[in-house]
Amino acid sequence: MKTIEFSENEINVLLQLIDIAVKTGGLNVAQAGVTLAAKVSSDEVSPPQVDSSPIFAEPAELVNAPEEEEEES
Repeated sequence: MKTIEFSENEINVLLQLIDIAVKTGGLNVAQAGVTLAAKVSSDEVSPPQVDSSPIFAEPAELVNAPEEEEEES
């Protein structure tokens, strides 16, 4: 195994290049990009967590809305 030393600026540039590659290559290179970014960055990089639970707004009454007319049978 080889060891390479990078300055902080070089690490930031490398991470920017990985980011550009992932944006260009999409999902085909995303996993490799995350793995490489985790190895070169000093911060732990983990895959983003996606919250799939829906959030709904509370129903609100409309101000000055016309009232619904009741249909008579």
